Formats: sequence, C-alpha cells, structure tokens
Amino acid sequence: MKDFNIMLIFDLVIAGLGVYLLYSAITMRKEKEVPEMFVAKEEASRCEDKHGFASYMFPKTMVFAITSLVSGILCFLADTKLLPLNKKSGNIFGIVMLLVFLAAWLYFTIFLKRAKEKYFKPDIYI
Repeated sequence: MKDFNIMLIFDLVIAGLGVYLLYSAITMRKEKEVPEMFVAKEEASRCEDKHGFASYMFPKTMVFAITSLVSGILCFLADTKLLPLNKKSGNIFGIVMLLVFLAAWLYFTIFLKRAKEKYFKPDIYI
C-alpha cells in the first residue's frame, strides 16, 4: 500500500471519461438525441432542434473525448513508469497533460453553452 499512487485512479477516470464521451458522441450522432450526460433530462426536453444540436456538438465532443482518452492513457503510462521519463520530466509531462485536458474541457464547456443558447428554448422560470 506504500507505493500506491492516487494519480493512477485519476488517470483511469479521465481515460474512462474519454471512452464514455466517445460512446455518447456516436450515440448522439446516430440517434439525434441530446445525451443526459450533457444536460439534465428536463432541460433536454426544451431542445428545439435535436438534429442541429447533435451535428453541432459531435465534433466538439469527439475532440474532448479523444483528448481525455489520450491524456488519461499517457498519464497512466507515465505514472506506472512505462514511459521512459525521469522524475522531473515526468512531473512536467503530468502538468502539461493536465493543462491539455483542462483546455479541452473548457473548449467543450464553451461550445456546450453556445449550443444550449442556439438550440434550446429559453427557460422562462429562471
């Protein structure tokens, strides 16, 4: 238990998020439905153009999915010492990959907000 690295769990969660986002993107494109992962079920019922939403969000979701999957896997490999990195370069690599993941998350969040504004009826009760 002494050598347990909590970052391994985070790496696997980020990679798992990437896999789930890939699944959600493909399902969204195929079924033209708004995934519950993106918006609440009640909010999804306000979508006026599900086809437009799916077309708009598919490439943005794929970018976030692939970035999550790749960064999760690479960080997992670095943390398990399967990538030939010394301590200093490994730390820098981890920070850079975290920043890449956060940038992709921000990118996805910005476009999701824009998609909600464009394809959803406004909520008059807010």
